[in-house]
Amino acid sequence: MSLLVGSGACSTTKYVGEGEYLLNKVIVKSDDKSIATSDLKRNIKQKPNLKILGIWRFHLGLYNLSGKNKSKGINKWLSRIGEEPVVYEDFQTKRSLKQLEIYLQKRGYYNAELRDSVSFKRKKAKVYYFINAKEPYRYNKVYHEVDELPHNFLKPFQKEVEMLDSTLIRQYISADKSNSYVHSGNKVDSDVLNKERVRISKLLKNQGYFNFSREYIHFMMDSTNKGNQMDIFVGVKTPVDSNATKKFRINKVSIFTEYDPKLMLMNDEVYINSLDTIQHGGVNFIYKDKLKIKPKVILSSIVVREGELYNLKAVEQTYSRLQALNQYKFVNVKFENDLTANGSDIGNLNCIIHLTPFDRQSYSVELEGTNSSGNIGFAGKFNYQHRNLFGGAEILDVQFSTAKETLKSNQQTDFSSSEYGVETRLKIPKFLLPFFSAEKFRKSYNPKTVLSLSYNYQRRPDYTRTIADASFGYVWRSSKKLTHTLNLIELNFVDVKNLSSDFLGSIDNLYIQNSFTDHVIPTSRYSMIYNDQNINIPGDYNYVRLNFETAGNSYNAFNQLIGRSKKIDYNDDGIEEGKYYEFLGIRYAQYLKADIEYRYSHHINKANTMVYRVFLGAGLPYGNLEVLPFEKSYFSGGANGIRAWQVRSLGPGSYSNDAATYPNNTADLKLEANLEYRFKLIWALEGALFLDAGNIWAVSSRDNRPGAKFNMDSFYKEVALGTGIGARVDLNFILFRLDLGLKLRDPSLVGSKRWIIGDRTFKFSQLTYNIGIGYPF
Repeated sequence: MSLLVGSGACSTTKYVGEGEYLLNKVIVKSDDKSIATSDLKRNIKQKPNLKILGIWRFHLGLYNLSGKNKSKGINKWLSRIGEEPVVYEDFQTKRSLKQLEIYLQKRGYYNAELRDSVSFKRKKAKVYYFINAKEPYRYNKVYHEVDELPHNFLKPFQKEVEMLDSTLIRQYISADKSNSYVHSGNKVDSDVLNKERVRISKLLKNQGYFNFSREYIHFMMDSTNKGNQMDIFVGVKTPVDSNATKKFRINKVSIFTEYDPKLMLMNDEVYINSLDTIQHGGVNFIYKDKLKIKPKVILSSIVVREGELYNLKAVEQTYSRLQALNQYKFVNVKFENDLTANGSDIGNLNCIIHLTPFDRQSYSVELEGTNSSGNIGFAGKFNYQHRNLFGGAEILDVQFSTAKETLKSNQQTDFSSSEYGVETRLKIPKFLLPFFSAEKFRKSYNPKTVLSLSYNYQRRPDYTRTIADASFGYVWRSSKKLTHTLNLIELNFVDVKNLSSDFLGSIDNLYIQNSFTDHVIPTSRYSMIYNDQNINIPGDYNYVRLNFETAGNSYNAFNQLIGRSKKIDYNDDGIEEGKYYEFLGIRYAQYLKADIEYRYSHHINKANTMVYRVFLGAGLPYGNLEVLPFEKSYFSGGANGIRAWQVRSLGPGSYSNDAATYPNNTADLKLEANLEYRFKLIWALEGALFLDAGNIWAVSSRDNRPGAKFNMDSFYKEVALGTGIGARVDLNFILFRLDLGLKLRDPSLVGSKRWIIGDRTFKFSQLTYNIGIGYPF
């Protein structure tokens, strides 16, 4: 198929008529580098056909494969999934030139000179847009009051419609001018002025001016004899409607807890007559049959209060908190003017909140390919959710899971891995903190308490492991983009059994063997996620995840305080290796660990995206165990790491363990960087090219694996490099992924042999395939 499309692309002008030209390229050149070329190109009305890798017109090639009769059979299908050739139009070029001129004027470039040029060659057209931006206009003086304006700045008829400085509205605006987006020296920019208009409108709505509109805000500018500078006045027109300058107070708050919009619109008498009303905390609760959620829970999410002035921020917080309860599929907050208050200085509003609940209980069954190791496998999950367990909007999630994988060992033989687990998670819309109320924090961030219990059983040929986990913590959002998680306590009980002789033989280092002993991990963990992605609008976005955790320190301090004696740890030769405390008869881990991950997604166009990722993490074991537990150690390779290596088979450093039957390489430090170019093909099929780099290293001096230790002056020589291609099938609700990785640089080899490309002939057996669910990052 690719060869056919490629050959079709060789005749890109196949369906370009006589005297017509295929729009081959559009180039925008500006002498002002501060103007982003991507912003300028958005104003171009006619763009060339989509390209992949910047050269391959794949979609046009599909269209060109179709025959002349495009109404039937495969021709119809190819023309539908392909892209029709973009034929150059002089009219569209002139439109684009005019649009560029308008855009530059909006950005303050009123004297910009623009011209276009078109070159034609072999039925193809290349269009150039040349921009001589010249000096932009900037703000000189910024005025927020009428009385401070120079003489004759406003004409008499303009001054008549301006709101007086003595009004409260003017005083609010003047007092808040330090937060203005318009400052002396800034470029004139119409988008910034619109942003300022919205800011002022919100400022006033937060002061009770319910009916005030941003349309009353306007800007007057004067550039007379000022060169490339403008004085600007932030004006406020006196509204014709007196209600726009009147403050409003909340009179009554009513909540429909089970609002059915369809029945209400039909004015269904049976439904309306079935509604009852009770009052709680000064709020009217209107419900059917029985209140499903306790009134005080809903009240804790309502920031709009009776007797207080209307406040837009309170309305937005009410929306956000009600939706965060995850109980309602539809939330609407509306206000009605209380006509009985006409004539008073302050108007009255009745707040009516409509809540349409989700079903209280639901379950789902999932069958999917496993993505934990990047090898062939299947998993099944049964999920049960109760959205209102005790009548307080508590959300209970129960998940039963099983997985089976067939993996490759270093001897290229298959072995199987089985996993079974159950996890329960209870989210409570309260801030449960013993001995502390933290009322200010609760009101500001609306945190939720999360309790979880889980049990996981894993069986591999080299060992059997069970993990029991219990945690207690909180989750909250400090903004739309920033989410925090704080687990005050996490307890992991790890039991390792049936260690195979082959596996023990492959880890003759006692330091590594200790990570596979029975242990408890008492952890406190904080994580923060910043994500500015707008899922509704394709575009660039940033993602940052920061994680910090500490284990065993409070237990260690308590044991020392009460004077508890330590156990003695002996090696196989009977020599004392160290001393340690126990928790519930099991040795516990003690360490500090932190990692940070940054992703940047660059949206090139609707068919092409570039994604960058950097990860850095380090763990420092000490004290009671002096080794990072296997579950907390870092590894590399696999479907979500360096994809040219099998999972856990890379590193640490230049260490090589090819003799091991089952790869299980872990370490204390991880550095990873990834670059992935993603492109749309046909239907739900996507392609990808990727480049991965990184490795893991040991930090502890007790780890004597040759080449494993991290050294600042030489670690860069031990960075592994892999590349590859990938295919994805995006079905919206799930994305299947196949990546084929190829090693470029292997740090386990010696000297110049580390660069594999050019050192040996290519064989398909050198490819490492990874199957996964979802994007790798």
